[in-house]
Amino acid sequence: MRSVPEELVTTAGIEAVPAVRLDHVTKKFGDFTAVDDISLEVGENRFFALLGPSGCGKTTTLRIIGGFEEPTAGVVYLHGDDVTGLKPYRRPVNTVFQSYALFPHLTVWENVAFGLRRRRFDDAEIRRRVAEMLELVQLTGRENQKPGQLSGGQQQRVALARALINHPRVLLLDEPLGALDLKLRKEMQIELKRIQQEVGITFIHVTHDQEEAMTMADTIAVMNHGRIERLGSPTEIYEDPKTEFTASFLGASNLMEVQVVDGSAGRVALPGGDELRVPAGRLPAGERKAKVGVRPEKIRLVEPGSAVQGNTVTGRVVDASFIGVSTHYLVKTAPGQEMAVTVQNLEDHRFRPGDDVVCVWNPEHTFVVR
Repeated sequence: MRSVPEELVTTAGIEAVPAVRLDHVTKKFGDFTAVDDISLEVGENRFFALLGPSGCGKTTTLRIIGGFEEPTAGVVYLHGDDVTGLKPYRRPVNTVFQSYALFPHLTVWENVAFGLRRRRFDDAEIRRRVAEMLELVQLTGRENQKPGQLSGGQQQRVALARALINHPRVLLLDEPLGALDLKLRKEMQIELKRIQQEVGITFIHVTHDQEEAMTMADTIAVMNHGRIERLGSPTEIYEDPKTEFTASFLGASNLMEVQVVDGSAGRVALPGGDELRVPAGRLPAGERKAKVGVRPEKIRLVEPGSAVQGNTVTGRVVDASFIGVSTHYLVKTAPGQEMAVTVQNLEDHRFRPGDDVVCVWNPEHTFVVR
């Protein structure tokens, strides 16, 4: 088992003060508001993801936490201390960028040791810490190689080791896997999660990749137009996105306009008259109209006349795409809407374009968005 530097191990859960707190933070560039009145808390020893499309404000938020941008308004706290006016080097954070920013003329060992040398640590301490860091990121034996001799994933590990060797209390990751190919990116997702769990400090990770955020983070903030649309665990956000943007951005969704029949009982009706049910308490009080959704993989297809329970919508298959482990169907429903359905290929029977079908799903899998 790899050893973890003692200086990096925290007593997560004992300390009530959040690792990072943003209090009504706003950042404007001229007339453009990049971050719009964000208040946020990130607990100790969390893997926290800021997720959203380009231009949503996630990178600017990260740069404000790191001290690379000064907020137009609001306060930034790190472990309870107001650091709003402090320069990056005076904050207990370090940042890993997408570009890695390694020194190409220095060896792996020298790159990792660079920060300690600048801080004038003695040689024995530098050797100890560098050895620990290289073991942590699984680069022992690569000490004398230069960045150009390493793969993209190995270069990323060097950047991580260089950032962690200074013992930050918070590590900021600005789309660190964006330059890697798909296979390396997936491998590094697992590695980053492992490293965070071993060192026991807070990681704040910026990404536009939904799968990446859900794979690594225990908490996700979905951002849109400088604001946080949804905050929660990957499961909470995926199963109950609450906003139309979150439902569409985080995975695929079938969204439907409905009339509220009985809000307290969770009864709604599609334009064609088919009645659906949603979990009790999710419909907005007093509203006669609503928008509900269901994920494609929550739906199964059956032949008309089959005995089923749950929400049902009749339709006709207009497209069927075999994608290995599953088949993706597009169904034109009676109300005139197209529904996406993803069915695992566990059975020999598959529907074909032109087949009449019934879409069936558990009412508990229906969510309501605003």
